[in-house]
This record gives sequence, structure tokens and C-alpha cells, in this order.
Amino acid sequence: MAITRREFLKSAAATIPVVMASAPLDHAVPACNGVDGASALESLPKFRTPSTIDRYIDPLPIPPVLLPRKGTKDGEELHVRMMECAHRLHSQLPPARVWSYEGHYPGPTIEAACGHAVEIEWYNLLPSEHLFEIDETIHGAMPPAPAVRTVPHLHGASAPSGSDGLPEKWFISGTSVRYRYPNQQAAATLWYHDHAIGITRLNLYAGLSGFYLLRDPQEQSMNLPSGEFEIPLVIQDRTLDEGGQLVYAPAQEGGGKLPPRTWGPQLFGDLPVINGAIYPFCNVEPRSYRLRILNAANARFFNLYLNLAHRPTDIPNLVSFHQIGSDCGFLAQPVAMRQLLIAPAERADLIVDFSGLDGKTVTLMNDARAPYPGWNQLHSIYPPLGELMQFRVVLPVSDLRTKSRLPQPYPLPRIDPEQCAVTRDFVLTEAMNAEGMTIAMKINNKGYADPITEFPKLGTVEKWRFVNMTDDTHPMHLHLAQFQVLERQGFNYEALLQGKLELLGSRRPAAPNEAGWKDTAIVNPRDVLTILVKFSGYTGRYVYHCHMAEHEDNDMMRPYEVIT
Repeated sequence: MAITRREFLKSAAATIPVVMASAPLDHAVPACNGVDGASALESLPKFRTPSTIDRYIDPLPIPPVLLPRKGTKDGEELHVRMMECAHRLHSQLPPARVWSYEGHYPGPTIEAACGHAVEIEWYNLLPSEHLFEIDETIHGAMPPAPAVRTVPHLHGASAPSGSDGLPEKWFISGTSVRYRYPNQQAAATLWYHDHAIGITRLNLYAGLSGFYLLRDPQEQSMNLPSGEFEIPLVIQDRTLDEGGQLVYAPAQEGGGKLPPRTWGPQLFGDLPVINGAIYPFCNVEPRSYRLRILNAANARFFNLYLNLAHRPTDIPNLVSFHQIGSDCGFLAQPVAMRQLLIAPAERADLIVDFSGLDGKTVTLMNDARAPYPGWNQLHSIYPPLGELMQFRVVLPVSDLRTKSRLPQPYPLPRIDPEQCAVTRDFVLTEAMNAEGMTIAMKINNKGYADPITEFPKLGTVEKWRFVNMTDDTHPMHLHLAQFQVLERQGFNYEALLQGKLELLGSRRPAAPNEAGWKDTAIVNPRDVLTILVKFSGYTGRYVYHCHMAEHEDNDMMRPYEVIT
């Protein structure tokens, strides 16, 4: 028998901060995460510049859980407001202007029970002017489109097309939309973020993202770390000016500077931001913790590892961990790991055991290059974000009775490729101008506004092959549909220039930690990613795209339609 979301939250209610969803208030709210911008500026001592702040002096913020406003006949109802506010990224910096959900950056965590629908009224209460300059020459951002417009997308959800958050279904400040999420899928680490066409990269960078955690009885039976021992981590990168304000400064390939109001294919911040804090620390007990990790950066990949060494240049002393879940649910069995590569929009469900590390400091580090996989590193332009945050094993064990364990293996059927009725190929390319500058990203030489060419049938399984002719690794994401990674393989680049796809080299099966259900997977340069896509749930229009936000905003996104 399905249990309610309230029953899921009962055991954690005393330890996890909560915020009640409410009806819309005034158009703008000056405070974020409970900090008033004006009073903070008056009460704090002289601020530092972003380049001189101290590391690991601020505790890791934990996003509050958003409780329902009321119940419905088959689920719950929430009201979520998008608003601008002042947010402290670091205690030695002044509050920064950000865009938020319910006054929190990142947004509050929404928890839902599988089988219980959630209806959300999304209110756009943002100001009339955008935080950042807009390139009005790219599709979707051209006048008369207003500068400030939003449309929330629940990433990883199986939802009707009308509640999917399609990029062109944006709405303006002072208005709202109501979406219904049936939650007829397994427990998973989902997330919500803005998806307005032509400015997704700007709205995401401004702060519009948050966790959406689906839970079910199977998860409850696994005896996983919960409550204060389950920590959500939204990992991002940001650049700040000398006054501590967000700077959105994209660049051309190779790092070339761009004129104002000009789209660029890449953006990498020079500071790590975890749950809205720069270089935070988290005090933990010597026991197992569950980390729900989301890469919500615009374009930066993270290759994460837990290090007992103090600096990335020291001899590594790594702490191993287990991955128990990926984008859309649990893996068939835990996978022992020492490093985790996670692309923009990917999620990872980890178990980290700090037992035996009493008194020690474990630093979450990263050695992924930017851009990934690092084709221009002979003359590196973007400094690596080697350190992200610290876990300090300094708390006493609070309750010896709350023992947790790794999940037991359980059957996770693999899709048989022979079930696939259709194989579709998608070639990823860059459009260049006469000066060799990237002016757009394409899929099969088509943009978002071109007619739909894919019409998968409801209830079928298809084989999709993404062929990467660029020098960047692309995280490809499908709305509605979940898939399994089948394999990766090389291809003959010169033959493809002549229109023939010729596969080369050995077939490389899915890595053990990506062998579950996913909605986002990476396609390496000069590689072919083959996925098996299951189209179930709903008919209607959806999209697939690269989840490097700059790429999807400039035509590396295509619509498709599921038909009966």
C-alpha cells in the first residue's frame, strides 16, 4: 500500500528545515534564505573581494523542504513563487542579487511520494528587468519577447506535455501557471529549473533551480541514511565582480572575449558554489551519510573525489564511496567508486561512510578540466576548481541505534536492443562563421524552429545514437522519456563528412554507475553514444537537447512528438 508524503517526512521533521508554500505576496522580496539585504549591509564589517575571501568558514546551507499548502483528492498542492532577492554567498561578501524560488537559492527541496500527484502553481514575481544582458539575435529571445519570462521544467519527470515546461511556453512577470505532476515513476533524484527558450542559461545562472525528491516504499525499506544524515548538494560555479555581484560573462571557443549582449558557447565560473555557499564546510558524525548530488552548473563538468589530503597538489589520500542511484532511480547494486564524473544536469545518489575518520577533514575535490574534456589545456584559460567544500568528522555519534546499510542487489531488467523498432541518428555539430567563431550549435544541421522529424510511438522502445563531431563533451537530455545507456563507440570522422556513419573500434558498454535508468548521458568528442529509449506515459510534444545551457539556448535542442 502506498504511503503518503507526510509519512515519509515524519521521521525527519525535527531535523530538516521546512518552509510552507503560500499564496503570492508582493512583487519583490528583498531577503533570501532569511537574510535581509539592507540590514545585512548595515550590520556587517567591511567586506572583502571575491579573490581574498577565506575558505571553509561558512557552514553548508541545507535547502528547506517545501511543505504543501493543502491536499487534493489524489495528492497535494503547492504554490511556488519566483522572486528576486539578496543572498549571502559568503559571510565576507555583501549580499548578491539572485533569482530564487520562495526566497531561497537554491530553491527549497520538494519531496513527493510516488503515486501521489503534486499540483504546483508557479508564480512569476520577478522584476521587469533581467539580471543579465540578453542576446536578442538568437531564436526565442528576439523582440517582441519580453526580457523577463520563465517556464519551470521538472527534469526527469514523466509528465503530460502541458505540464512539462516546454521552452516556448514561458509566462511573464505578474502571471502564473499550474502544472500537475502525476509522480507515476520510481523513487528518484529529480530537480526543477527554468527552461525559457533563448534565456535558459541566464535564468539558471541567476539561481532558478532546486531539488525534487521522489520517494517510495521500496526506498523506505532499504534502511538508508535519512533525516540529517541525508544531505542534498547542488554544485555550481559562479563568477563575481569586486562588489560580490553575479557576473555572466560567456566566451568564444578558446576563451575569446565577446561584446556585450552576445551569446557565447561556453561559460565557466571561477568560484565553486555549493547549496548557494562559496567554499562551505559541513560537520558530520563518523557514520554513513547519503549524499544527493546535482550538477546544476551551466557548462562545467565535475570529476569529484573525497580527499584526506589538504590540497589538490598533495599526495592524494582518497576516501572511497558507493553510488547507489543515478538520474532516475536506484542502480541494481551499489557501485564502489573513488571518483565520480558528473555532467551538467546529471544526478548521483551516494553513500559515504565517515566511520573511522574521527577528527579528520575530508575535502570534496574536482579535477575535471574546463571545457571538458580539456582540448585547449596546453594554454589553459579557465583555472580548475580543485576544491569545493569540506566535511569535518567532528560530531559525536548521536544515536547508535540508527544503523544504516548499503542496499541489497535487486533485479533491474536491461532493455533488449532487439526490441527496438527504430534506430535514429543525431549528429552534433557547431555552426561557424567566416572568422571561425561558433555562432550556433546544431543537431542534424537543424535548429529548434525547424519542423519535427521524430515521431516515436507510445509504448515502444527506440535506439537513439548521438554522434559527436565537436571538440566538447555534450550531456544529452530527453524530456519525458527515460533510457538505458547501451554502449559507446568511435566513428570515421572523414566518412561522416561525406554523409556515411562508419563505426570504428570496440564497443564500450555502459559504466556500472550508469547502468540504471537515466535521462541525461554524456557524448564524448568523436564518439557515438547509443541509448535505448522507452517512450511511455503520455503522448504529445517534448524536446531533447544538450544540457550545457549555452548550447541548448542556441539551437542544440530539437522538439519531438510522441504519438499513439
